[in-house]
Amino acid sequence: MRNGAEGGRIDLHQAFLRVQEQMLANLNASRVYDHRATCGAVSERQWIDLFHRYLPERYRATSAFVVDAEGARSRQIDIAIYDRFYSPLLFPDDVQPYIPAESVYAVFECKQDLSTETLCDAAAKAASVRRLRRTSTPVLCAGSVLPPRAAPPILAGILCLGDADPASLAPMMTSMLPYLEGDKLLDLGCSLRQGAFEIGTDGGPETRVRYSRPGQALIFFLLRLLSRLQQMGTAPPMDLDEYARKGRVG
Repeated sequence: MRNGAEGGRIDLHQAFLRVQEQMLANLNASRVYDHRATCGAVSERQWIDLFHRYLPERYRATSAFVVDAEGARSRQIDIAIYDRFYSPLLFPDDVQPYIPAESVYAVFECKQDLSTETLCDAAAKAASVRRLRRTSTPVLCAGSVLPPRAAPPILAGILCLGDADPASLAPMMTSMLPYLEGDKLLDLGCSLRQGAFEIGTDGGPETRVRYSRPGQALIFFLLRLLSRLQQMGTAPPMDLDEYARKGRVG
């Protein structure tokens, strides 16, 4: 007689594949909308719901504008992954919140298809966030005051359903690499039907692109995103006094 006390095994590969199949079905269903903005909003919602299910509780995800203490604002960001531990959401809005740049870990552009045009748009939006100024302040930890620390680089990427030709991904990314540099770097991307990618240097001088195996785009993307977020640690606390001074408060 078998019972739960005996333990067992789970096929992690099959579990991840089921998640990907469900995501594919959801994004395919969003294409029934004739109105492009409606289709895009549904796709964004699917990705945001995915992040809320799989990211640790310290992270939040939403469509937003990102702002800094100078009052500068990014372009509209489809999905911003941000911290609610040290940096409060100063400008909440149920439809389109304004998130302090200090709290942002990653930004993603959501598209239906992956192309040179959508990659360029995602890169430009990433740059509009990375060019914002981020403050930092000392923090009390275990009874000691730690000095302000520099904020880690903000991750950026693109998310889409994509077309059914996996072979088209690598040539497109190779041709776009010279453009995806500096503030326009796209660290991660997931085209569910084509594959996922990660751009990095592996500590060396040359930029390289890693790709997911066939049929494993979502698995690859989620695990690499979680790993990169772990490496970033906790976002440093924002300097609320500087926001107050710039906002002429008090």
